[in-house]
Amino acid sequence: MRIFAATAEARARPDANGFTLVELMVVLAIMALAATAVVLTIPGEERTVRSEADRLAARIAAARDVAVIEGRSVAVNFAPSGYGFERRVAGEWQPLPGRAFEQRNWPGDVRFAAGDGRGAARILFDRVGISPTPQAVVLTGGDAREVVRVSATGEIGRGQ
Repeated sequence: MRIFAATAEARARPDANGFTLVELMVVLAIMALAATAVVLTIPGEERTVRSEADRLAARIAAARDVAVIEGRSVAVNFAPSGYGFERRVAGEWQPLPGRAFEQRNWPGDVRFAAGDGRGAARILFDRVGISPTPQAVVLTGGDAREVVRVSATGEIGRGQ
């Protein structure tokens, strides 16, 4: 079945140009798939907070590993604007080298709070990976809430 604007002249020609219903449906299906892909790639508040919490937990675990490998204390410093890593060298705190340990700012829609409600926090790992400062770091954004926990034994966990 051909769908087209019919004029008296076009009705007289059997080979008139137009689109079949199947062709139109295929185009609509392709457009619907493209629109779905676009909607699914737009990060929501929950996805942003969750991915930031995952990133934070992985970076804290890597900092703990550096403390064990190098045999020196490592600290993670939190502030309302972001977080960074330091290590103790010759009695002084110095930034931890490496791209993974660069200072990172929180994304615009993510808010930070330490477990005790303070605006800043610090997690320490000694040279065997134990943390004398166990804490829960809470990340929020909109209705989303994620918690990254560091236990006294140096274990890093995620959860509510």
